[in-house]
Amino acid sequence: MKKVFIALTALVLNMSMFSCSVDSVDANDALYETQATEGDDGEDIPLPEPPPIPNTVN
Repeated sequence: MKKVFIALTALVLNMSMFSCSVDSVDANDALYETQATEGDDGEDIPLPEPPPIPNTVN
C-alpha cells in the first residue's frame, strides 16, 4: 500500500508541472515576420556607427 501511495503522489506532483492552457500562436508568429529595412522612399537606411570599444589593455 505504501508503494501505491508513493507512486500516486509522484504522479500527482508530476502532473502539476504541465499546463493545460493553450498558448497563443500569434505571439510566436510575430517573431518570424519579415521586417522592412528600407525607408518610405525605398532607399536603404544606414545603420548607426557602433560605439568605440574601450581600450582595456595596459
